[in-house]
Amino acid sequence: MRVSFLLPGESDLAALRGLDPDRDHEQLKRGERAWVLQTYLRLAAAGWPVELTAEPPADGLVVFHAKHRRWVAAQAGALRRAVLVGVRGDLHSPRVADFEVLQNGFFADGRRCFHVPHWPQPGLLAREPARGDEILRVAYKGFARNLAPEFRGSRWLGYLAARGLEWEYAAAEFAGPATDDLRLGWHDFRRVDLVVAVRPRSRRLHPDKPATKLFNAWLSGVPALLGPESAYRGLRRSPYDYLEVRTVDQAIAAVEGLLDDRGLYRAMRERCAARAAELTPGSWIDAWTELLFTTLPARAAEVRASALRRLPLAMRVPLRGTGRLPGRRPAP
Repeated sequence: MRVSFLLPGESDLAALRGLDPDRDHEQLKRGERAWVLQTYLRLAAAGWPVELTAEPPADGLVVFHAKHRRWVAAQAGALRRAVLVGVRGDLHSPRVADFEVLQNGFFADGRRCFHVPHWPQPGLLAREPARGDEILRVAYKGFARNLAPEFRGSRWLGYLAARGLEWEYAAAEFAGPATDDLRLGWHDFRRVDLVVAVRPRSRRLHPDKPATKLFNAWLSGVPALLGPESAYRGLRRSPYDYLEVRTVDQAIAAVEGLLDDRGLYRAMRERCAARAAELTPGSWIDAWTELLFTTLPARAAEVRASALRRLPLAMRVPLRGTGRLPGRRPAP
């Protein structure tokens, strides 16, 4: 079955097809480019028969980002024979889609909604091996709104200063593609010894968020203190994978434990290396190609006969405030 990646509004597809996602990662900041364009580039480079288009393909699987769901809905006539695969990202369910790709497995059901992890951050610079078991620098890398406020307060900052630990607060307010994460060094873990990433509390364990910070920690060889999130818990197979903390007090206790027991810190570094070995580009490519070339083509006939498919595209709009379809519960 033909597989197309759809980027409406892009005027120079030839230039986009020539990008290297590891070299040109600054071109992949926008959600639709990070998901749709990057996936196309990596699958094409691996030799898979995929297409990149700005126009609605007449048939086959069409992968698009939820940001473009209204544009897709407006192309009802042109897309009537296509099977629509919507990437939800951080947005609401793109109900215009026949199938969805989720960056977190919480809502995945294996029937209409499928989990494919977000690609790790390109261009990562790993921790310098010469740092050994030293713990001198603790870092948060990400948007300011995604760090619990207490980790910007006097108790946390005072503790780090009293213990002689440097705090790298590489944070920025959300500014979409204009966010200068290269200047902030979000990719650079060479002088980082611990990663801290604790979001503001959520009773639902952030079911729409990806495991990117954990992937980055493993790939960079840096032990991590992470908040309770469903994406992280779904990947955890060992107590050395990361340390879960909810509060500053718990984070302080975790850091003290690592300072007092360098064997524990070494075990976590070794665990990072072991988990990083699983996170090759091929593992993501395998997940995508299994979905696009095996799983979804086998389900295409079934979805065309579904009740949702019989609705006009323009009526398949997201439910405000929820990522679920009517009457469908999230997977446990």
